[in-house]
Amino acid sequence: MATDRKTYLITQGAVYEEEQLKGFSKTPPKLSTNTVSVISSLSLISVDGTDRQKFLQGQISTHMMQLGALNHSTGVACSPKGRMYTNFRIMNNGKRYLLAMNSGLTETTIETLKKYAVFFKVDLTPQPDYVVLGLSGENIDTILAKIFPDSPLPKQNEVIEVPGSGYLIKVPGIRARYELWLHQNDLPQWWTELTKELTPATEDFWQLLSIESVIPELREETIDKYIPQHLNQPSLGGVSFRKGCYTGQEIVTRMQNLGQQKSRCYWLSLESPLKNPVEPPNINTRLYNGDGKPVGEIIQSASNIESNKIELLAVIRIDAAEANDVYLTPEKSHQLKVHDLPYAIDPKAELQK
Repeated sequence: MATDRKTYLITQGAVYEEEQLKGFSKTPPKLSTNTVSVISSLSLISVDGTDRQKFLQGQISTHMMQLGALNHSTGVACSPKGRMYTNFRIMNNGKRYLLAMNSGLTETTIETLKKYAVFFKVDLTPQPDYVVLGLSGENIDTILAKIFPDSPLPKQNEVIEVPGSGYLIKVPGIRARYELWLHQNDLPQWWTELTKELTPATEDFWQLLSIESVIPELREETIDKYIPQHLNQPSLGGVSFRKGCYTGQEIVTRMQNLGQQKSRCYWLSLESPLKNPVEPPNINTRLYNGDGKPVGEIIQSASNIESNKIELLAVIRIDAAEANDVYLTPEKSHQLKVHDLPYAIDPKAELQK
């Protein structure tokens, strides 16, 4: 009998409002809690067919010739003007490629890629029956080693197959993190096992981990707005400059070679007073410097109950970030704290990848 993820999760204490998962009966008290997050906004696309590698090599920034079986990478796909219409994690299971991305991007991604697919033996299909779980916490390695005893835990860019139709992937971050890609029919089996030691959470919890690690995600509201460098994709391994041509590649490479980038993605924190809590700002909310001039826009935001702060990812001017001169309004109310990037930005070194 087929499993409906929403129906099942409600039996496990999940609370939904208008089809959106809002929480569970228990919530993780802090970001270091051993947690299983339901990443509801992630959707998968399958790319199959005998020409799948050749086709993707000419369309996305990932070096497909280097993506072996049971390996994964990040990547982007751009318009001819170098603006991203999707970013994703791509996995090679040896028979086809699976791409995980924000669900607001899947329709545009499939429609755009199909325009270029007419001369290739390739099939692009959504995979709505898959669910993605985020696994994290201070003891997550030890816990997962007990749950998956038949294989060593995956290292960077590695994938291990799990019983059923699932895959365990190690993903980057300043804390240890994994993703478990499952067919929803296998969800009850794994949920029961995982929640013996992991506290259930919504994707807001997982998003906080991505924000502090400055791992940005394109959304439907930001399609065709940014080049890969704005979202730090070369520094995160999402762009190969040695693979050859793909749609938008000339613009992306020229920007990298010039080395004159004025804006990039940063993690910012906003204090939220207990008496008058501030709601997380919307995507594309404009930010300002102390002179009231626009310096960038928000691309992600989430409330951090542990610290009583709003955590943000925003593409802002580098000079404003380095001066910590960023405000939520032009009247200098609600100054934001700009955090140091947790990884190096080295355009010359990135050109060799």
